[in-house]
Amino acid sequence: MNPKVLCKTGIKSLDDILNGGIPGEYTVLLAGSSGTGKTLLTQEMLLKGAKLYGEPGIYISLSEAPKKMIANMENFNYYNPELIRSGMVKVVELKSEEGMRRGKSPDPEKILRTIRSLVEENHAKRLVIDSITAIARSLKDETLIRDFITDLTDNLGILECTSFLISEIKPREITYSVFGVEEFVSDGIILLGEFERKGDLLRTLQIIKMRGVDHPRNKQVMSITKDGVQLMPMFKAYGE
Repeated sequence: MNPKVLCKTGIKSLDDILNGGIPGEYTVLLAGSSGTGKTLLTQEMLLKGAKLYGEPGIYISLSEAPKKMIANMENFNYYNPELIRSGMVKVVELKSEEGMRRGKSPDPEKILRTIRSLVEENHAKRLVIDSITAIARSLKDETLIRDFITDLTDNLGILECTSFLISEIKPREITYSVFGVEEFVSDGIILLGEFERKGDLLRTLQIIKMRGVDHPRNKQVMSITKDGVQLMPMFKAYGE
């Protein structure tokens, strides 16, 4: 872990809040319910990391096929197909890699080896796992789950990449994970949420924890445009 080197997300308003970016090689838990923008936010950080800073990135998915995910990326102005063709940004489906389909019980060590190999072979500097919740649920046994999450964060800590673990939580719950261990072993926590205002369901982003970074903890309104994520303090957005 090298907190002196910052991983700039490439999202200006987010980097401003973080005083420049996320400390290098941190493991960040990105928590949110369905539709709050977890996938779009992390995809933008991977694509801009490769495009602006020359940092290879890997998106490991358990729920969506790579072809479909890449098709969704094409809707944004910051997308560059050459980043995918060149391998600077890779989208990998872990289920097909690990035989996790048809209710099979996966081998935690095999999952760890696969993640390590993907990062090392591609010299990745940014990693997204979508989602840590799905992997943990597939293990079923509580002891296996806790051991796996702890071992995963230990491994990520020595791989010299900044990692984002997506955590799937229920809407409007004051929690950051399903199994209770994820937030304690992570260096940072970013919470995505939503609230209703005048009939509109609006997204929010809140930095709960980022070790070594002096940051605000207030909610930001998060808009998703063709140019990517844009953040604004709620009191500025609505003059409150």
